[in-house]
Amino acid sequence: MRIVDSHVHFYSEEVSANPVTWGTEHRELWWTSCVAPVGRRSVQGWANAAVMLRDMDRAGIEKCVLLGWYWENQETCDLQNAWFNDLIKAHPDRLLAFATVQPRAKQAALDSLERALDAGFCGIGELFPQAQEFAYDDPYFSRVMQIAADRGTPVNLHITDPLIPTKAVTRATPLENFVRLAKDFPGAKLILAHWGGGLPFYELNPHLREILRNVSYDCAASPLLYDRRVFRQVIDLVGADRVLYGSDYPLLLYPREQQAPEFKRFLNDLATAGLTTEEQEKVLGKNLLRLLGCEY
Repeated sequence: MRIVDSHVHFYSEEVSANPVTWGTEHRELWWTSCVAPVGRRSVQGWANAAVMLRDMDRAGIEKCVLLGWYWENQETCDLQNAWFNDLIKAHPDRLLAFATVQPRAKQAALDSLERALDAGFCGIGELFPQAQEFAYDDPYFSRVMQIAADRGTPVNLHITDPLIPTKAVTRATPLENFVRLAKDFPGAKLILAHWGGGLPFYELNPHLREILRNVSYDCAASPLLYDRRVFRQVIDLVGADRVLYGSDYPLLLYPREQQAPEFKRFLNDLATAGLTTEEQEKVLGKNLLRLLGCEY
């Protein structure tokens, strides 16, 4: 069974060596507060390329999709895209990349996005409008979405469940915004991260289910949010074709027991979540490869 992780993050060793200094120097204060919160242990783990590939091998993962962070500055988006460009060229059989972008940079953001997609990036994201401080009706975000629709490339968006209490640094992501986005761009392939913040449960409404028909949900960071029954319940609601395995590596998904990032334990949870072999095959890779236009 092929395993393709749809949701992985990566930073250079300069970043992981001193994230607070790096984040401050690059004017990325939101990111810094997320990965190095004051007064409590961070669940952020770190891994260089060699460690990530080793952990992939140990877990039997064929490929990973590198997602960008929701940076405040386009210059940082360009920097991360450059890291990713080097990685996918060095490991084309193991790593894929989504381009990150800051729509507030206007035409510079669009030009950067087009360059990344032309260079072989296969999607856009992870985007977080509230953290990046652009509006859903921002004309340049609309152009980002239209580029994605025209090219057939997926867009991954961060969503926070509005009812889950957390100490994590976050901002509210009203679910109606994503419904409107799906309605305004019916030809776009939307991937709503972190189980869509609970949005799949609203698909019991036939009207919403029709609007959200082109939306997929990834399970990134799931152990920090829900118990494993979420897999069975969401698949029963929206179908196995619209759920994507994503780990949020190198996040520490089991912080009470875990000292370093790895993939295996979460995959074991998924394997014991009551899914059929066919459903696991779809969730673990087939669905994502279909979205990317790749053969399974």
